[in-house]
Amino acid sequence: MAFGRLKLLSDDEIANIHETSLKILQEIGIKVLSRKVQSLLAENGAKVDSASSVVKIPSSLVEEAIKKAPKEIVLCGRNPKFDLKLPSKDFTFIATSGYSTFMRDLETGEKRMTKTSDLRDFAILADYLDEVDFFDSIVAPTELPPPVQTVHSLAVPFEHTEKHVLNRALNEKQAKWQIKLASAVVGDEEKLKKRPIFCSVNCPVSPLLFEEGSSEAMVELAKAGIPVVPMSMALCGSTAPATIAGTLTIVNAESLAALVILQCANSGAPVIYCAESTSADMRTGDINYEAPELPLIAAGATQMARLYKLPCYTTSMGMDETPNDWESLIWASKRLALTQLGRGDISAGFGALESAESAALEQVILDVEAWEQAKAYLRRFKVDEETLGFDAIREVGPGGNFLGLKHTLEHFQKEIWLKKEAVLLPSTGGSIVERAKEKVRQILSTHVPSQLDEEVKREINQILRDCEKDML
Repeated sequence: MAFGRLKLLSDDEIANIHETSLKILQEIGIKVLSRKVQSLLAENGAKVDSASSVVKIPSSLVEEAIKKAPKEIVLCGRNPKFDLKLPSKDFTFIATSGYSTFMRDLETGEKRMTKTSDLRDFAILADYLDEVDFFDSIVAPTELPPPVQTVHSLAVPFEHTEKHVLNRALNEKQAKWQIKLASAVVGDEEKLKKRPIFCSVNCPVSPLLFEEGSSEAMVELAKAGIPVVPMSMALCGSTAPATIAGTLTIVNAESLAALVILQCANSGAPVIYCAESTSADMRTGDINYEAPELPLIAAGATQMARLYKLPCYTTSMGMDETPNDWESLIWASKRLALTQLGRGDISAGFGALESAESAALEQVILDVEAWEQAKAYLRRFKVDEETLGFDAIREVGPGGNFLGLKHTLEHFQKEIWLKKEAVLLPSTGGSIVERAKEKVRQILSTHVPSQLDEEVKREINQILRDCEKDML
């Protein structure tokens, strides 16, 4: 089966990045600001300089971690029908964006701080939309004290969607409370290990630094069997060398270092190789999600993940700006297709604006529409005796045409992209933005997600109260 894909690196180039990554970890090392994680790594053969917090990881420890990590994992939904088996077999599984603190209000259009009710609305929207495969806690409940925000940002989607939830834990305590929440939903911690209904993004700080809170959260999550997504966000020219090869090497070294930490914490812990890396805008220093380097780095990172046979999150998703009309949406869909040609397993970004600083409910609808059009460039097609069409070509012969052939009638709807119209937008109602808003209103007014048992809700509320006592 043939399909569109972008392969950036040759086998020799993949091997060079791997070997250089091993050399970085063994000779330069990583900085780990957690004494607990330093001790864990030292117990497993790493060399720790306690004065500088630099940890040098022998290549043998990296290779052992690669062997231990599971090559297939399942991101489980509260409802098993939404389970996602990785690696994905066809299109990348897509989620909403995360983790914005601003949003564009659906009714006023004004930019404002996000709150719990916004997160609920996004979760309901994601639960309804078949095109959203899992849910990233897209906005923060900023009306709550910061120490408990990420715990509440897991509790809210657990109640309002049956799909798998991507979240983040910023320290060990947050991770523990999140594990308690998920255990309450599935039954207990042992059941959670078998059916992890959430995963967690934990970012190293490029280049090669692991913060105390995030690294300790990773260890806690790994012990509980929660898939961890150690997202390298190395910026070419800023927090990584000003070369694509050098940036890929930093991404890979950070990913392998995270893999070692997680496997030392729990042999066989599920890990998703992750890079959301692009270049810096060299005029401002800002992250540049529209840079041509982004799809190239994404494709290279995917190839590195495939070398290790690890599930991966290596491609970004979403237009990041609101199109004015259907033509501009179609144009934006081509960029989405390009970024997805790396063929990762999961991705997130529906609903994001301003480089994920803010979000909008109607943007989710528009991003879904763009993704449906982008699939034209990513679909699979057969190359076999029937599709090669030798008999049809012989029947037509030189100078003829294929319009009246039975072969054309049998194949054109499968092979020629005809999905020109919107999938979700109402057919009437003004601009595509207004139509997207109307679709959001329809969904929020009619869709009721499957509810948790009342006993489970009471347990979750008690866990949140206990968490606030502990954290505040």
